[in-house]
Amino acid sequence: MFTLMTLTLLDNELDKIRIALSRLSDEAVWRKGKEGTNSIGNLCLHLAGNEYHNIACSIGGHPYVRERSAEFLAEGGPTCKELADQLVRVRSMSREVLSGLTEEDMGRIVHVTYPPGAGIASYSRPIGELLYHATVHYAYHTGQIVYMTRLLQEQDGHILKWRH
Repeated sequence: MFTLMTLTLLDNELDKIRIALSRLSDEAVWRKGKEGTNSIGNLCLHLAGNEYHNIACSIGGHPYVRERSAEFLAEGGPTCKELADQLVRVRSMSREVLSGLTEEDMGRIVHVTYPPGAGIASYSRPIGELLYHATVHYAYHTGQIVYMTRLLQEQDGHILKWRH
């Protein structure tokens, strides 16, 4: 039940991001509001990296392949379509990992490990808490992406069903 709810919430946020990306040019997705801020492209890379790290790697045992600092340092790269495809690929991996979990697994402690020099300390959490954190984190950055898209898009359409 908890894993299904997690996937439903994450999928709803991914749908918003995909709509946002469909409204932007490949150039606009990498535009920053000012120096020291993130572009939508940076946030998409970060969401893919974070979801992979927390779910596929820390819970599912997939190898650690993330370079977290590169997510924020990128000033160009993948197109809007490629960013959306990357987020969908990671979600597919998450779906596979989460489909194998039981309610009893929600209390199992997992380790979220960062390499030396990453600037973030490794930690341990129960799977249920980690999934809650990952979902809230994803929604937070989705809100940023939706708002930034409203500012950058050429048309004046709403991304969500309500005015924001």
